[in-house]
Amino acid sequence: MNLVSSIRFLLPFSYVLIFCSYSAAEKTIEDEWNDISRIVAIGDIHGSYKNYIQILNDSDLIDDHGSWIGKDTHLVQVGDLSDRGPDTAKIIKHLQKLEKQAVREGGMIHLLIGNHEFMNVIGDLRYVHAGEYEAFVTSRSAKLRDAYYKKIIREIKTKKTLQKSSSLEMQMELPNIDEAFKKKLYETIPLGYVEHRLAWQPGGKINSWIAKHNAVIKINDMLFLHAGLGPSAVSLSIQEINERIRAEILGQIKYKDGLGNSQDGPLWYRGLAMNPEEAETAHLEELLKKHDVKKIIIGHTPSLGVITPRFGSKVLIIDTGISEHYGGHRSSLIIENNLSFASYDGRDFNLPTEGQDMAGYFQEMVNLKSNSKLLKSYLKTLLSKNTHGGG
Repeated sequence: MNLVSSIRFLLPFSYVLIFCSYSAAEKTIEDEWNDISRIVAIGDIHGSYKNYIQILNDSDLIDDHGSWIGKDTHLVQVGDLSDRGPDTAKIIKHLQKLEKQAVREGGMIHLLIGNHEFMNVIGDLRYVHAGEYEAFVTSRSAKLRDAYYKKIIREIKTKKTLQKSSSLEMQMELPNIDEAFKKKLYETIPLGYVEHRLAWQPGGKINSWIAKHNAVIKINDMLFLHAGLGPSAVSLSIQEINERIRAEILGQIKYKDGLGNSQDGPLWYRGLAMNPEEAETAHLEELLKKHDVKKIIIGHTPSLGVITPRFGSKVLIIDTGISEHYGGHRSSLIIENNLSFASYDGRDFNLPTEGQDMAGYFQEMVNLKSNSKLLKSYLKTLLSKNTHGGG
């Protein structure tokens, strides 16, 4: 067993578990809104503060000082604020301010829970950018890391003692405690790591803030969520989905086999984005009927670098790869008076409605992003289908 695996086994939530008691009768968090005239929806941000701010500026939601000017607009961010980039804490701080400002002006900000928020909560840190730890560094960080190291040593010694007195043949391989171990540990756990874990785990400040939000919402006749809903999740109501995800984030129920980790769940399901349309249509129609909506807006899969309509625009994929990690494709979906636009750096393009030819929109996208081989290939496929009488 390697060092990182050993640490995760010993301290799955890192440093110290802080579980708060939450009342089972908590006030239900609102998850449905009607008669909203203007909606701006943004895909996965992944730690890119610069591009996040630019998109809000381009969408006329903030001024040059970063303050809300969007009036009664509803801003939806479909999850994955975190990982891949260094500025998650900075983005969260700005959004916390913006949430209050928007409400005062008659608007609202809906920050949906994505799989990367969930991963940070449960301690899956594979994609955490080094800058995210650096953002938590203070004058106390070295002492906190030293205390964390001492706790790990105590855990290892305790487990070794238990193994010696155990008659089990299969025993966990535990690391030797020496200077080489300490050096490797400190390389693995940078300054700011402990504070990051305390903020994200149940009872932490970021965790508590995330748990105030939803995984799925309905605005007008549209469903917004991070990834999608697979066959095993079709029967769940919006409220049931949100309550189950929230309980897992808060540490009220085990996450291991829960909805937050499910490949059919709202944080992971890719069928609406990747499965062939002819194979997925029946499932999509079941979802639309279940939730009484005409469209589903998702992120999670940044395949083409542009807002991508599927199933005759019944599904809109708005994860274009906003973060520099994915190419920095700044975009937003603007829905105003029931008309939908794809906006790129302030330039708006009409999105095709059901029954309209998709090829015209993607021709505009090829013209906009002429270096994209993926877009050109996608357009060629569409044109081929049209030529041969396809959908």
